[in-house]
Amino acid sequence: MINWFEKRRHHRLTAALQLSYEPLGLEAGKSDRYKGYTENISMGGLYFTCSDPPAKNLNVNDIVDINIKIPRHNYDLSWTNTLQTRGKIVRIEPLPDRPSSYGVALKFLEDLRFVSS
Repeated sequence: MINWFEKRRHHRLTAALQLSYEPLGLEAGKSDRYKGYTENISMGGLYFTCSDPPAKNLNVNDIVDINIKIPRHNYDLSWTNTLQTRGKIVRIEPLPDRPSSYGVALKFLEDLRFVSS
């Protein structure tokens, strides 16, 4: 018999959703929105993948704004398909099976909310 203990506070939903992120606290004019894809998401945070070079500019404890696109054709989202939040990076790791790609774990600092897209 396997005795397995889940340490996480929230259940994870495996979902590949397009997202964009913007690191905060950079000098004016030096911040851009970068793209990535979620691998999983929960009420407490998410894990996403992104490419190099933007990932090399991220650091643990950085604060980022996140926009997540929900496919309109899957849901009745007539007025928006964008979820928005702010989070803190808790882990960054190179992905050995995908050269020049990184996995980023993020803890939500704000609740997810729908915004006009």
